[in-house]
Amino acid sequence: MPHLLIRGIAPEQIRSVSKPLTEELAAICSCPADDFMLECLHTTAIAGGEFAPSYPFIEIAWFDRGLEAQDRFAEAVDRHIRQGLGLPELELAFRVYRARDYYSAGRSLAEPTEARQQAEAEAAHPADEELEELRAANRKLAEELQRTRKALVSASGSAMSTRLRDALRE
Repeated sequence: MPHLLIRGIAPEQIRSVSKPLTEELAAICSCPADDFMLECLHTTAIAGGEFAPSYPFIEIAWFDRGLEAQDRFAEAVDRHIRQGLGLPELELAFRVYRARDYYSAGRSLAEPTEARQQAEAEAAHPADEELEELRAANRKLAEELQRTRKALVSASGSAMSTRLRDALRE
């Protein structure tokens, strides 16, 4: 993983650039070069009722590594394959897998292990931290509002103006 599904380019051409390409992609993805699978698909294209050459197209199937890594990955693939092989055009598309939907040996990659559970427990999600900070600030404001209301009621007795009461309700 990642898998590059390649069509419209001869396997011999892909083989000629595969080593430097996978080495660069491995550095971008922070994984071993042998984790990559380059598959040359034999396709038959038909256009206008006639056989036509397949358009050079590469689909990258992977786990999301962020937009910066995706952009660097796409640039490296384009440089090694389109530019390196002298192709006039090449299109790429990314297909993102989710760990819970990807299975190996019949087991979802999202199935928790003790190490993963411990790591998840130790590393709080930044959005969760921010949400909890906002909730705490909201509780504090609600408490201050309640104290202010009590102070106003005791200071003015029960003769609080309707306008002030309406403003405090909002």
